[in-house]
Amino acid sequence: MLAAAFPAGAADPLVERALEALQSDSSLKVRTQAALVLGQRGAREAVPALTRALAADESPAVRIAAASGLARLADIAGKEPLEAASRADPDGAVRAAAQKALAELLSATSRAVALDEPQGRAGDAAARAALKDSLARHLRRQGFSVVGALEPAGYRLKPSVLELEISIAGGKTTIAVKASVVAVDSQGKMAAMVEGGARLRATGGTAGSAQLAARALDAAAVSLSEDLAARLR
Repeated sequence: MLAAAFPAGAADPLVERALEALQSDSSLKVRTQAALVLGQRGAREAVPALTRALAADESPAVRIAAASGLARLADIAGKEPLEAASRADPDGAVRAAAQKALAELLSATSRAVALDEPQGRAGDAAARAALKDSLARHLRRQGFSVVGALEPAGYRLKPSVLELEISIAGGKTTIAVKASVVAVDSQGKMAAMVEGGARLRATGGTAGSAQLAARALDAAAVSLSEDLAARLR
């Protein structure tokens, strides 16, 4: 059986063997096991093969395993084929499995977010970097998975530094910041837009203003992350 042939963490050639088995092996048991293993191993390069198996394999067992594999991969590219199978597969068990897999996929990808480089009319590169670092940290605390720019994600987040004002009066420095985040879903549609701000004061001149600005942006990032967690459920 392929379970023994493809242990977790094995090298890429073993994924290739599973892909070949899924697409060409005459045994429905082997094809079923191959589909499950590809999902368990997180082989995202298998999405096209699993999609074809879900749509066209003659065995309902293989199609069910392909649906499960797509859900395990948590790649948003699996959404459309799972939707199609949940509506139109001739086998009721496959339709039910595809519907369950689709729910699992949407749940997984909705908590995966890609964080773009901050833009905006205010602040310098250091301020934008501080906002991005704070957002990543607080989004994780809210249960999001912050993934790389090229990885599959349920949402792409586009932050901006809208205001960053420094004023000095009476021997005190005041930093006022405002930032926003626009969340775009996998179809390119705006899913949410949130804004947050903070104001901090410290005694002294502008020598520590960069650190004070980073603290203010961190405070803004807390409210932005909380609002996104409420909006992107």
